[in-house]
Amino acid sequence: MADHQMNDECALREKARAVIDGGKFPKRHPDRMWGGPGVGADCTICNAPVKRDELEFEIEFARDGDDPGPNTYHVHLRCFAAWQFECQNLDRASPGGGPPGATS
Repeated sequence: MADHQMNDECALREKARAVIDGGKFPKRHPDRMWGGPGVGADCTICNAPVKRDELEFEIEFARDGDDPGPNTYHVHLRCFAAWQFECQNLDRASPGGGPPGATS
């Protein structure tokens, strides 16, 4: 892998870790997920728009409590991969950890 690609991957993983740590993106398996061409929405991970000529995932997490309903996120394919990687790393670092969505 070229150095600039590795640096890009490291930067994406840092951004993914920051949105997880900041509570802006859940660290669990999505309740629903779709893939397709971008709709121009900003990526939750990197904040850049997902352009129409790029692949995006639209990810939905259910909310409970006083404000039930879905939270929907748009992410680039590479940003989604970085998020999954960071979720797995965080789970391995915590006691009883496992992949996103796994139950102990």
